[in-house]
Amino acid sequence: MPLGSFGYPRVSKNGKTVAYQVDAGNQSAIWIYPLSSSIAPRQLTITGSNRYPVRSGDERVAFQSDREGELGIWWQRADGSGPVERLTKAEKGVSHIPDSWSRDGQTLSYTEIKSDSSSIWTLSLHDKKPTLFAQLPSSRLSNSVFSPDDRWVAYQTIDNTGGSSQVDVQRYPPGDRYQLPKDGTEHHPLFSRLGKELFYVRGAGLVAVVSISTQPSFTFSSPVPVPIGSFRTLPPNDVRDYDILPDGRLLGVVLPGQTPTGPAAQQIQVVLNWFEELKQRVPVR
Repeated sequence: MPLGSFGYPRVSKNGKTVAYQVDAGNQSAIWIYPLSSSIAPRQLTITGSNRYPVRSGDERVAFQSDREGELGIWWQRADGSGPVERLTKAEKGVSHIPDSWSRDGQTLSYTEIKSDSSSIWTLSLHDKKPTLFAQLPSSRLSNSVFSPDDRWVAYQTIDNTGGSSQVDVQRYPPGDRYQLPKDGTEHHPLFSRLGKELFYVRGAGLVAVVSISTQPSFTFSSPVPVPIGSFRTLPPNDVRDYDILPDGRLLGVVLPGQTPTGPAAQQIQVVLNWFEELKQRVPVR
């Protein structure tokens, strides 16, 4: 495992590898870590600073890169074979952050940041055409994620005036929008692999989950706290720092403490048995 600051783990569809970001000095790179073998982790990206990996169903990894001077989105195969290809080109002063792939791997959702505003866009691989998905006045939208059936997109909304954040779920293609229960600073949503639950960060060191139903409309249960131990939770203005394995376990970054020479190397760990509490709680309403 390389030394440096770890972040933003993303599990492959088959649950065998994790893509994550390593910051070392002034450079950032994407690494691939095999979960079920003794194979050493491998650095995927070489040129420039590369951040915020997102896995697609065909085992490619999309990421933000400054390799040509601006902060657009690129992708390449997770095994390192084949060329690195550009997906988006950001204008001067604009940043593109990849968020989520549709289940078929043909549509990417991403955040476009301009000054103090941000919006959610989608990119179709069929025509490489970007399309605005969601934008709200006086608000910053980010951290979007497709539902497993590709019919919904969850994202966070930060109010520029008051600074509060919430999680919204909107029909895809753009349609009805719903807000999750709000009693804190809700952000960083993530659907479970089967789409029956929706996780989100509820505040510093706090994660919650709601059971959801999408037929005939979007409904949800009362939130249930998720035990995350010493998992790191980042503030709303950062990128989601946890992911979910195919068997329902959560995977996130742990800060083990301080050493005399500074912060100890971070670790990526897994949370067990959170689902047992969820099954005992209130059903979908």
